Amino acid sequence: MKPHFDYEKKVFDFSSGYIFKGKHYRCSHIKYRSLYKNAAKGTETVEVYNFSPREETVGSIIILHGLGTVNIPFLFWMGSHLASAGLQASIMILPGNYTRTAHHSTSGKDFFSPDLERLTQFWEQAVVDTRTTIDLLEREGLWLNNNCLFGYCLGGMVSIIVNALEHRINNSILLTVGGNMAKIMWESPVLKYTRRGFSKGGGSSKFLNDKERLKRVFLEDTYKLSRFKDVNEMLNSDIHPLLKVDPLAYAKFNDTRKTTMIEGLFDKALPPETRKQLWSALGKPKRYIVPMGHVTWFPFEYALGKFILKKLGIKSARKKIRLLESTKPDESVK
Repeated sequence: MKPHFDYEKKVFDFSSGYIFKGKHYRCSHIKYRSLYKNAAKGTETVEVYNFSPREETVGSIIILHGLGTVNIPFLFWMGSHLASAGLQASIMILPGNYTRTAHHSTSGKDFFSPDLERLTQFWEQAVVDTRTTIDLLEREGLWLNNNCLFGYCLGGMVSIIVNALEHRINNSILLTVGGNMAKIMWESPVLKYTRRGFSKGGGSSKFLNDKERLKRVFLEDTYKLSRFKDVNEMLNSDIHPLLKVDPLAYAKFNDTRKTTMIEGLFDKALPPETRKQLWSALGKPKRYIVPMGHVTWFPFEYALGKFILKKLGIKSARKKIRLLESTKPDESVK
């Protein structure tokens, strides 16, 4: 099974309307039909929330959220404040999550489905939708050279694959991200539902439900990753199909100099080995290990926002201070 991350590049229609206005930014809701040809029902429309500065724009960022729904409102907060500081901040809703949940499914569930074919389908679409969102932002003048792709958890895993295929991303920040899908699926406390699916033997779980065999095959195939010269060679190889949607396989094709990892010291959602393995595969980029868990970073978004601004070279104290301003809309500002 070979994942397909390519799509037909073309000018496509989209709708956009302002849904929120603040004193120093405004937010538009952008929608367009996904160019991924095998989209599950309920995921066909790509949704992007673009927070745009009212004053000078000094950079662009795409924010990819984590698994499920709870984390997304926190990232909307971050998008609004980064826009107040001069960034075009776009939050793309990943397929299978939030308002793009597939029919008869649960937000986030399909990315770790016990059915390998369905799992692959959602990873493919996430990558294609991210790439086409960059196309759209670039076409509309909203994707500047001073840019960043920021991914939290699932979003960070998708970011690594996108970075291996794209050359239009100049900075990548990965927050609480790991590699080695086999280990994550079998050991993460968050993915109990996946393991219950294995026990039922549904779908193509026969490829995944033998834990020891899967770990052994993964270990053997991981050693093969160093021999591949490019992504296509890896995709056309005989390595385990699950590894072909694993950020671990794409890490070597990311630019180490442009990558920053932020790891939670108390992160229990991702086994420590998966985070360390990914960091090593990425070429040991700059890494910060901070005293937080997988979700307990939410109250510290202000500090993360300041870090992002610094990473993009925005040093103006005036703009940083705006991160403290209320998100209450100012309807008097037109």
